Parts: sequence; C-alpha cells; structure tokens
Amino acid sequence: MSSEGIATAVLISGSGSNLQAVIDAVARRDLPLDLRLVLSNRAGAFGLERARRAGVAARAELWDRRAGELRGAYDARVLAALRESGAELVLLLGWMHVLPAAIVESFAGVINIHPAYLPEDPAADFVSVPGGPEIPAFRGAHALRDAIAAGVGWAGATCHLVTPAVDRGPVLTREPMRLRPGEGETDALERLHPVEHRVLTEGVARWCASRNAGFSTFSTH
Repeated sequence: MSSEGIATAVLISGSGSNLQAVIDAVARRDLPLDLRLVLSNRAGAFGLERARRAGVAARAELWDRRAGELRGAYDARVLAALRESGAELVLLLGWMHVLPAAIVESFAGVINIHPAYLPEDPAADFVSVPGGPEIPAFRGAHALRDAIAAGVGWAGATCHLVTPAVDRGPVLTREPMRLRPGEGETDALERLHPVEHRVLTEGVARWCASRNAGFSTFSTH
C-alpha cells in the first residue's frame, strides 16, 4: 500500500475483519498508515489473504511447540520480523498471544482492539455504562462470552494502548453495545464487528494525530 504515513505492522490470528477495516480506512485516507507487514500465528488465517489482496506483505510466523521451541524464542522471532518491517506502530487485531514487555517497549505504539467496554482507569475492575448499569470489566480472551454468561446485558469494544498488564493499557476510544435477550455469542459478535471497526479506526486515528503533532497525550507507564 502507500509508502506515506506511519510505518505499521499488524498481528492477527484469524479472519482479519478488523484488519480489513484498517485496510479500507487507509485506502480512504482516513488513517495515515503505511502498512508494511501482516503477521499471523496461524497458517490458515484468512487475514493473510486479505492483506495480500491489498498489496501488503503477509506471512505466518508459527510457534513450533511440537519441536520444543520455547515461548521466548518464538517471541524473539516475532520481534525480529516486526523490526525488519521498519514498523513504528504495531496493531494487535485478534492476536491470540500475550506480548512480552520486550516487544511492547520496542515500538512507538502498540494498539489492541478488545471486545469489551473497559474502564478508563486501568486499575478498575468495574465500569459504568453511560445511561446504564455498572458492569464488570471483562478482560481476557473470552470477554464477549463472559459478558453473555454473566447476564449483564452489555458488551462493547475498546481500543487501547498495550502494556505488560493485559487489557489494562490507556484507553484511546471505546463504545458500549447492549446485548439482546437470549442472544448467543455468534449473533452478538456479528453485531459487534461494526462497533469494533468504528472504535478501532477512531482510536488509531487519535493516536496518529497525537504522534504527528510531535507529542503523546497517552502514557503507558
């Protein structure tokens, strides 16, 4: 894609719905990104095909656990690939591994999209929905499933900076979504996708504006 903009690498694990939202936003010039690399930890991830169709370099980087590869060695390979791409910004769009501090601290920004409405206070374990109730801050890999199981009636999406503390980085943008009575995870996820796409592109745009202005209003420390 365009060589103008902030050099960016993307980490994915699956179909790449959020990746497509970023690709489309870059094509519309809504995001000033130069997409350098899409890396997947799954060989069959459809997001790799999305990237290639958009002219973005894409490949799988697999953790060879069967051969006894240590997690630290795998993380080192991922970091080497990201550095080789020249990325300043790394986007986690469904990446199903927790990033170690060595990777997080190697780039100007690492941004994640999380399928829950998270509090602005990273230490808080509950969040107040605007005009609604206070609900738990659903962190972790199964946030939407956990929200449905808890019966709280709300889900959402949050775009945040990544820190070593999982899903507790500074919030860039967020939006709640009311769950429908009896709604299952598949249907809820289908409705959540447009919310995620909107929150993601707004959050990344906000970070880019801060970066391009020559200062950062967001601290990860």
